[in-house]
Amino acid sequence: MSLSNNQEMLSAGFIKDIAPSVYKLEKRFRQVERNFGLPSFDPREKGLVALKKTIVGQQLSIASAAAIWGRFLDADIQDEEILNNQADNKLKNLGFSRQKISYLKSLTESGLDFDKMETMENEDVINLLTGIKGVGLWTAEIYCIFSLRRLDIFPAGDLALQEAAKNLLNLENRPSEKEMRKIAESWVPYRSVCAIILWHFYRNFKSRESTLW
Repeated sequence: MSLSNNQEMLSAGFIKDIAPSVYKLEKRFRQVERNFGLPSFDPREKGLVALKKTIVGQQLSIASAAAIWGRFLDADIQDEEILNNQADNKLKNLGFSRQKISYLKSLTESGLDFDKMETMENEDVINLLTGIKGVGLWTAEIYCIFSLRRLDIFPAGDLALQEAAKNLLNLENRPSEKEMRKIAESWVPYRSVCAIILWHFYRNFKSRESTLW
């Protein structure tokens, strides 16, 4: 299945325009704007490089991921080297684990058609990406939001989103992935915008919380 030509996409100014419609779905999101302003949306690069960068950052702090990614770019390792196992030692020296080297190889040899992906339905993109070793559901959903700029994606397994929902929605406990996905059903067709608002709330809420100590 492919997207219709008039499919709306996320853009830098889109959140401001769509905010009133989002607040009709969840009025408590308006509190986030009142307290912290509207979040920005910064699209990421597309294609193989974007997915490589996501794999590098898996289970690492932002600082560590940025450092390893910077070294990887400086090393200018070619795909042929990765596929022919010629780059293994280089990658290890750059900070890649054996598992991530394996993921990088699987991704590089996947032969993904990124141009075709632009017109595929969300579910089809996610199924395609998660079929690659090392690309999980969260990675695929993040790619859909920030690289493909899809409007109705919600990474329900994201711990920051779960924690933000717990605090903003006054839930007794942090929702599970299943519970979070159920909550987000009422935010269709703007679930990506809702996720961005919740991340914005989480960053600012945690920052404010830390100043109280």
